[in-house]
Amino acid sequence: MTGVNASIIRLAAMLLALALSLPTRAVLADGAEIIALMKANLDSGDYYSAATEGMRYRFLYPGGPLVPTSLLLSGEAYYRGGNYYEAASAFSDCYQSHRAAPEAESALISLGYIRLATGSPFFALRTYQEYLYVYPEGRFREEADIDACYAMALQSDFDGSRSALAVYVATYPDGAYGGHARELERLVEEEINRPRKNLALSVGGSILIPGFGHFYTGRYLEGFLALFTNSAFLYLIYDAWRDDNKFRMAVFGFAGFTVYQYSLVSSVRNVYEYNSREPFHRSVRLAARRHF
Repeated sequence: MTGVNASIIRLAAMLLALALSLPTRAVLADGAEIIALMKANLDSGDYYSAATEGMRYRFLYPGGPLVPTSLLLSGEAYYRGGNYYEAASAFSDCYQSHRAAPEAESALISLGYIRLATGSPFFALRTYQEYLYVYPEGRFREEADIDACYAMALQSDFDGSRSALAVYVATYPDGAYGGHARELERLVEEEINRPRKNLALSVGGSILIPGFGHFYTGRYLEGFLALFTNSAFLYLIYDAWRDDNKFRMAVFGFAGFTVYQYSLVSSVRNVYEYNSREPFHRSVRLAARRHF
């Protein structure tokens, strides 16, 4: 019985020593192994686990020295995982709450890019302006300058974008984003010089010739279908009138009038779509896209 008790006491002592050693080891390491695991998960593409490890670190070490690093890595994990809202939140928290930390600079420039890539060019431009003000000699000054040009272009501020591009080229003659600057300048010039379609001409022509609005905006197949369909209904109405069949005339008349109305509505929609800047904005966003 004594031997059993001694074994139980030894086992309890071992378990107690093990339990005491675990938090001691974590305190001595200060959570660095959690940050290392976050980086390993990011490198392997396991973004969910990386973000989870970031939350674990901040829970265990709310005032730890690696909190800014965990927020920065969490923002990157969220971004790569497609959760742009949480990515922006993590970057903003890192910058706002830990401005003295070197990670705050990376967080602010990343926040600007998130806003640029997700359709908020106004706030992206304000973020880049804040970066240039807070970090006049910052590591990402060139990136902030070129992305500010993208933000202005996405707001259709073409004069501002061209002026900013000229300043960028003069400031960074051998800059890393020289190719981006030339591509953006080309896109802006093409958008400025792109001819626009006249709404009144499209509608007026479609009233006289169904499908005219489609041909006018380059949608030839839709224009041919509209012209053919309206002509076919017109013939069917005429054929019913010739046979003195009022029922057929009413049916084909209603169907033909519906198709005719659709042709008129389409002539308006096509002009708005043709004149829209959305294709330009999409091209600019694709040109600006870079990875962390």
